[in-house]
Amino acid sequence: MRLPVKLSLLLAAATCFPLLLATAFTLPRGREALRSQLDEIYAQDARALAAEVHRSLVDKLDSLTLAASTLRLNELDPEAREQALLLIYKETRGADIVGLFDARADAVGNIIRFPRLQGVLASEHEAIDDAALSSYARKVPLQGALQAGLAIGPVYVVPDVRGRPIPRLVLAVAVPGTRNTRWVVAVEISLRRLAESFERFRPGETGAAFLLDGENKIILHPDRQLMLKQASMRDHPLVKGGQNSEWLGANEPVPLLGWRVIVQESADEALGPLRHLARDAYLWLALGLLVAVLLGFSSVRTVTAPVQKLREAALAVTAGALETHVDVRRRDELGELADAFNTMTRGLREREALKATLALSETLELKQVLERLLDSLARAVPFQEASILVETRDAMDVVVSRGARGKDESHRLVPNSVHVERAITTLQPAVNDGRQMMALPLIRRGVMIGVVCLESNRPYTEADVRLAQSLTQPAAMAVENARLFDEVQRLATLDGLTSTYNRRHFMDLAQLQYDNARRFGHPLTAMMLDVDHFKRINDRHGHHVGDQVLRALAERCRGALRSVDVLGRYGGEEFAIVLPGTTQHNAATVLAERIRKRVADEPIKTDDGAVKVTVSVGVAELDAEMRGPEDLLKRADAALYEAKQAGRNRVVEDAVA
Repeated sequence: MRLPVKLSLLLAAATCFPLLLATAFTLPRGREALRSQLDEIYAQDARALAAEVHRSLVDKLDSLTLAASTLRLNELDPEAREQALLLIYKETRGADIVGLFDARADAVGNIIRFPRLQGVLASEHEAIDDAALSSYARKVPLQGALQAGLAIGPVYVVPDVRGRPIPRLVLAVAVPGTRNTRWVVAVEISLRRLAESFERFRPGETGAAFLLDGENKIILHPDRQLMLKQASMRDHPLVKGGQNSEWLGANEPVPLLGWRVIVQESADEALGPLRHLARDAYLWLALGLLVAVLLGFSSVRTVTAPVQKLREAALAVTAGALETHVDVRRRDELGELADAFNTMTRGLREREALKATLALSETLELKQVLERLLDSLARAVPFQEASILVETRDAMDVVVSRGARGKDESHRLVPNSVHVERAITTLQPAVNDGRQMMALPLIRRGVMIGVVCLESNRPYTEADVRLAQSLTQPAAMAVENARLFDEVQRLATLDGLTSTYNRRHFMDLAQLQYDNARRFGHPLTAMMLDVDHFKRINDRHGHHVGDQVLRALAERCRGALRSVDVLGRYGGEEFAIVLPGTTQHNAATVLAERIRKRVADEPIKTDDGAVKVTVSVGVAELDAEMRGPEDLLKRADAALYEAKQAGRNRVVEDAVA
């Protein structure tokens, strides 16, 4: 930790620590006390709501019991009985439907209900359509009333005429019927009044009160969708009865009914004032601490700033940034130390350039040389994307690349960039307009042999360009040697006309595949392919057209093969192919036939126009009697001879297999 920071923190601790300690002990205790008081208030509210629910339903049940026993419905004629039920409908606030049922659940007379209401009736009752009547009929607790004398049915929700969900239930009372039977008076009661009471009760902005039945399903809730679904709230923390950091509230049972009233409020809102107080207190403490730190820091900063610069520069050099320069303009010991540091970094850069040149010269593999060059640059110059273009026989090609872009995308974008073309033209380092891309030419004996392209997410300085060029240019000789070696290797292994493997290198690779097949017991198949009547093509169109035919044929073969397959020019117009892991039948019926058909169906475009060409193919598979790849190729060649004798333009499998 730096000295200014130590002094500032010491001053801040002496000033603010006592206040911080007092705040840290006082605020949590105040929070718990406030939470306890709020819980008691919510418990009182829940008890009041539970009492209101109990009183409302018990009053209605008592009124229904008294009316049913007083009217003596069994002694009335049907018309008078209907008038009595209508009287119960009008006098019972919240009654929506009044019906009289016998023990078999058949209606005794007409059920009292109205699909449309006006005036006083509309304010006291709910309009009942056929769907609501059907819900009522399913919820009548007939057997419970017959057995116990009275019963309360389950709560169900039916939307009113405005689409608002209204909870309802059926109160049922048993009364004497005719001929020593018992009837049941069933009244649907709307809980609209209770719903309005629960809606008016809102503890805070986000608080709510809701009513649950004995199965913890919603009866009343601010969320109408939850009411319509009668969703279960059994997992709600207040229903479980435990403490919860998210909600404050209370859970109170409704006497006799088994229902529960839940009162809740968000803990964030309920404890908000205390939290705001704590936030303000901590904010002022933080401001005091910040002021103390700034005072202590500014007092010693003028002494430690040069030392900090030297430390940061030393760390940068340790990380590989050898271009680091310390700018300390002082006429004292610190200034002399900065000059000595800059002299040291210049010597390190010169040594690094020499080491890079020696390291690049240790190998003649072109890609390894270029990868080592990028490794050397990465230690000195930052970049996120890098590509190295090398002059080849055809054009300037991307040989290696690094970064998220990939080699294919770099090959498409980098060579055509303006700053790259400028570097190629001027033989000098070039950067783009935003200075986030640089192109460094590789020059050997006055001739450009390649370009190193770097991209960074920050602009390159002139010092960056000079350093990168100083590391790149000594590598030109190693790159040129590797490039020449790569060309010699190519000439030694590839056929100059078709760019397939020449016969000698093809036989070396075929031997490797033969050894692997013998060692692991895998199938190995060889194909011999010959152009039919190739001499006629040369005689009719000239040898340059014949060369174009062979090149096109080699390209079509390459397009049909896998990366593990080996293709070589065996001699003249004859090509050989080794197929690891492939059986003779699959090679003949799939691959060989595909090549033969494509060659026969698609004439080859040449300087003398389209030339129609066919090929004959012989296929053979490795067996136990063969002693080397030569035997396998002889069998494939014998099959090729049979294809020629059979009329050409066909695929023939080895008859021995």
